[in-house]
Amino acid sequence: MRKTYFNHDSTARNDYRIIKLRATLGYEGYGIFWALLEMLFTEENKICKSQYDILAFGLQCETEKLRAVIEDFDLFVIEGDCFYSKRLNNQIEQINNKSIKAKESINKRWNKEKNIRTYNDSNTSKVNKSISKSKSIEERIEAFKNAIHAIKDISDEDKNDFFLYWTENNKSGSKFRAEMQKTFDINLRLKRWASNGFSKSQKSKFPEYYDEYTYKKLDNKGQQDYVKHLKDLGYETVYSPTAGTVWRKKHKV
Repeated sequence: MRKTYFNHDSTARNDYRIIKLRATLGYEGYGIFWALLEMLFTEENKICKSQYDILAFGLQCETEKLRAVIEDFDLFVIEGDCFYSKRLNNQIEQINNKSIKAKESINKRWNKEKNIRTYNDSNTSKVNKSISKSKSIEERIEAFKNAIHAIKDISDEDKNDFFLYWTENNKSGSKFRAEMQKTFDINLRLKRWASNGFSKSQKSKFPEYYDEYTYKKLDNKGQQDYVKHLKDLGYETVYSPTAGTVWRKKHKV
């Protein structure tokens, strides 16, 4: 059983059979009873009588007391050479039913989320296709702009900055920046742009010195902004025969 516990009724000690057990074997018999239930629970509710000696050794009790608890007080069902607990059968069935219902609930939620993603992906695809079907780059950029401004709850300033950044043309003028991405969900990218304050804080994210790793991670526009940022701080590039081209701060005259 995956579940590592079963219910222990708070009134179990008042059951007539348990009272009879306690009257005969005391609380040692009561303890053996609950220990047997624990063992049955981990053994799919079935243990054979041939294991009495092993069980008694494990519970540190006499084999005859163990046998009496199992056979003399109608607490367990003897079936052939094995015994089980009817009480545990009911609880195991309840546990399994809850597990099935939980699995069905998870599957329903998963299918619902899957349908939502499919719907969103379909809408995104329609937006991108409507843009790509335009004949000229100017028309595609105009369609891109319309798609941006159709999104709600984003400021016009963020929309305009987003539009200007992602519509920079490539060298041949055949595509703009957004079209050169492998995937581009306008809705998600614009919301991420606005929440991160990208256009307002890009420069502040650059280190106050030249870092090659940071530079290589940036796209074309980001590298240009980083270079401008360094120059604004008073850096210049200098060629060294040993180190190659390096950045250093200009000496003040």
